[in-house]
Amino acid sequence: MSETKEGNFLLKINKINGGSHAANNFLKPDDIIVALDNQIYTFGEKQLTSDLKELKKNNQKSMLTILRDDIFFNLLIENSLGCKFTTTTAEETNKIKSNYLSQEVNDLDELKEFIGMRDVYRNYEVIENANSLSAGIFPPLWLAYSQKWWLLFLFTAIMAVSLTVNIYLFFLGWLLTSIYCYKAQLNLLFSFSMLEGKVFCVKLLSTSIDEAQKTIRKLDPKSKFKFSKLPKPLVEEVEKDKKDDNVNKKDSNKENIVDENQTVIV
Repeated sequence: MSETKEGNFLLKINKINGGSHAANNFLKPDDIIVALDNQIYTFGEKQLTSDLKELKKNNQKSMLTILRDDIFFNLLIENSLGCKFTTTTAEETNKIKSNYLSQEVNDLDELKEFIGMRDVYRNYEVIENANSLSAGIFPPLWLAYSQKWWLLFLFTAIMAVSLTVNIYLFFLGWLLTSIYCYKAQLNLLFSFSMLEGKVFCVKLLSTSIDEAQKTIRKLDPKSKFKFSKLPKPLVEEVEKDKKDDNVNKKDSNKENIVDENQTVIV
């Protein structure tokens, strides 16, 4: 990071340009830039843009810490964000700094990048953005780990048929499948999730998939995961209150309806 004059404010995203690095990383308006590589960043918009452009120029990556709805999370950044910013007040800045310094921090080399996909029912799938060696060595194990059971069944059935036909055909099919799975494993996982109606919604850095799910649950309390150590999401009390209000309104409307067989005395 270049040496420059430090201010007493943090940058808050005001507008995100379409197709920008920020949009590709699923940042949102009102997200606050808190730190760059674990260093609180109060150097302003111009310096941030310059520092991030240097990453692209030098083919480097850095960790950007974001605050969203009082939740801190980290992103892997390699280019300028392409945003318009406003700034936090001195009071907001001091509060955020204090909260951030109380957080546990990890170096970039201790973290892995995860991509979250979700459907309209808030069913999430979290995928590590890295190639797994098991996909190339033993595809069935990789499919089982990724919980793609229907594809595992299909692969097993095809391999079983090829083995009964010709053992050389079996080994050739296994070799080609292993190479393809290793080379295209991320695209395959993304495609399978899209077939299930899921779309890309979040990127973040975390120490493990369990920690990534915890962060997503904080960002979206209604998030659900098929295989997770987390408890089921809590239903917001606001929705219950709304349902109760609707029921009460219906009951009151029924009370106001006069039976034709009854006599009304005015």
